[in-house]
Amino acid sequence: MAGNTTLLAESAMWTSIAKSISLFTGSADRSGMKAVDLGCLEGGYSVELAKMGFDTLGIEARSENIDKCNYVKENLHLDNLHFAKDDVRNLPNYGKFDITICYGLLYHLNDPVSFLKTMSDCTTKILFLNTHFAPDRDVRYNLGALNRFVIAPIQKRTKFMEYQKNFRLSSITQNEGYNGRWYREWNKNAGKDKIEKMLWASYNNNRSFWLRKKDLTQALHNAGFNSVFEQFDYTGDLAPDSYTSQYNRTMFVAVKH
Repeated sequence: MAGNTTLLAESAMWTSIAKSISLFTGSADRSGMKAVDLGCLEGGYSVELAKMGFDTLGIEARSENIDKCNYVKENLHLDNLHFAKDDVRNLPNYGKFDITICYGLLYHLNDPVSFLKTMSDCTTKILFLNTHFAPDRDVRYNLGALNRFVIAPIQKRTKFMEYQKNFRLSSITQNEGYNGRWYREWNKNAGKDKIEKMLWASYNNNRSFWLRKKDLTQALHNAGFNSVFEQFDYTGDLAPDSYTSQYNRTMFVAVKH
């Protein structure tokens, strides 16, 4: 702990995951178990999984991020920590994993339902899915350009009547047979170099689809997970307690048994 900075290893976000891993896997020897961290950014969760004993792979598409991951690996000397520069949609190329972490990634995809099936096919035990979901009702998202160019900019500056963050989503529509809302990631005419520098945006699609919460849970069941739980104790330090309701974001624990 340095000043008011919370280390990832000590954060509620990570400890919530660690507790659920222990709950569902017990105290078994994890040296023969595999974990994957999808869209791993700088590799923080990958490191913690490796420290728990899992043979861990972090997959990241952007060169700047993967360079940071490899720097971390070189300095921590964890033989069970590995990274791959790749699109997460190529996950089947890396085999099956006991534990899959998909933290802050699904809502950056334009084919979330297809990717849930991909993750299910590659996960034998537990999926940790932290993601935004589309609200059922929000009159702002029915106003189109008025919201995008007038209401949203005003709320971003003043927070006036912003009971939930204004993400400038589309009205409710269907994609892959499920209901949700579209989100604009970047201008479709953006160059490759610019997209490469957008470290917190999608990589291969200029807009993404946010499933409604009930559609998301149904898609998880349909993908092959027997039980789907919602975990609430990931907030409190790096994220405020109001995070779920204010940002339409939560953490699901999807289990196979």
